[in-house]
Amino acid sequence: MPVFLMKSLLSIVLFILALFAMFTMFEVFGKNGKIFDTEKLKKVHRVNGIVYSLFYLLIAYFCLDFILGTKAEPSPRAALHSVFALSVIILLALKVSFVRFYRQFYNQAKIIGVLIALLTFVMIGTSGGYYLLITKFGTNTPVKKVAASEEKPAGVKSAVRTNANSIKKGKDLYESKCYFCHDAYSNKAGVGPGHKGILKNPLLPVSKKPATPENVANQIRNPFRDMPSFSYLPDEDVLNLIAFLNTL
Repeated sequence: MPVFLMKSLLSIVLFILALFAMFTMFEVFGKNGKIFDTEKLKKVHRVNGIVYSLFYLLIAYFCLDFILGTKAEPSPRAALHSVFALSVIILLALKVSFVRFYRQFYNQAKIIGVLIALLTFVMIGTSGGYYLLITKFGTNTPVKKVAASEEKPAGVKSAVRTNANSIKKGKDLYESKCYFCHDAYSNKAGVGPGHKGILKNPLLPVSKKPATPENVANQIRNPFRDMPSFSYLPDEDVLNLIAFLNTL
């Protein structure tokens, strides 16, 4: 199972936990006629918060592992998602401190709880929800056709390296930065398209630009759609990556 699909499915559980947290809080503090036992609801709310935190940390681990593994520059959507995620952590820590240590701010903890739930919904929507939507719950990665065009980034030449040393370096680089989202040895779509035969096909799988070394280099540096940018890679690394892709 692709890591992004796993993370997105876990985010559904997080979404449900946030909904349940709001429900228990409203039942305890927002109704005069109580249907449920208040003390039991408080305990359930507390346990729900612990489970929420554990799932949050698990999902955060997958995200951080991906960022550290690829060292990729986040897209605008990913950057916005990160802001929401950090906000949830800060508010969660603030709520716990109000409930446990600074009881004079207890009433503010209720407002913070609502904010945490709302930010959770937005955070999940910009990440897991978005992924599940565009991939039809992991079953398909849509392809958007665009006008084919040739773009040649500065410093990258058309010639493809064929020496064993470049191919090996490119393979190592691919395994450290690309395998999270792509399958090098098939055309099966995961987070991104498979790369088998990528330079032997007439068009690139997503942008539908001609499958040339120049357009592959441009995709790495200035990616089409949701792929993170690897603009920080030196020309040498890009050329080695292309050398490896040319062997698939």
